[in-house]
Amino acid sequence: MEHIWGIGAGEHGLSFAYLVGTAAILWTMSQAKRSFWLFSLLVLPGTFCHELCHWMMGKLLNGQPVHFTVFPKRVGRSFVLGAVTLSNLRWYNAFFIGLAPLLLLAAAYGLFVWRLGGHPVLGWKEAGVAFLLANLLFGAMPSWQDLRMTARSPIWWILLAGALGYGWVRFARPRVVEQSAPAKSRSASGEPTET
Repeated sequence: MEHIWGIGAGEHGLSFAYLVGTAAILWTMSQAKRSFWLFSLLVLPGTFCHELCHWMMGKLLNGQPVHFTVFPKRVGRSFVLGAVTLSNLRWYNAFFIGLAPLLLLAAAYGLFVWRLGGHPVLGWKEAGVAFLLANLLFGAMPSWQDLRMTARSPIWWILLAGALGYGWVRFARPRVVEQSAPAKSRSASGEPTET
């Protein structure tokens, strides 16, 4: 019988170990925010992948990226871990460029399934893979700047209106209940009776 992750059911302990290890690394990353440079170093692989997604989607959709950096800097009370500058950000590409890092979720899932399919033995190599998984998940989250860029696109508003419309039709609109005539059955003597 296949397990939910696409591997044999006997491997669930290893799946759980990967998930717990990845969650522990993500928690460690969140605790490291107190130290700017330590945090920047821990999330550097995720930051690189995040910005690379923006860059590649910008190239693909004519956003014309002109600058790429993963050199972190502190801006007030927040961090800027990396940036991609685009010279042709338009209504038709802003939505897709802004949400491009979400593709890292698929990459994280693929890495997870691939490693479990190879029957790994827990050790330093697998700890490194868990670290990479945590970075892919961290890098997949859109930043506030990404969401602001996405909100400028009418595609976002069309999708939001469509989702709200679907939700209204599916869940909020009152439903008409059809009244059916009472069913007639026959008694033991063969005469019709109402139920």
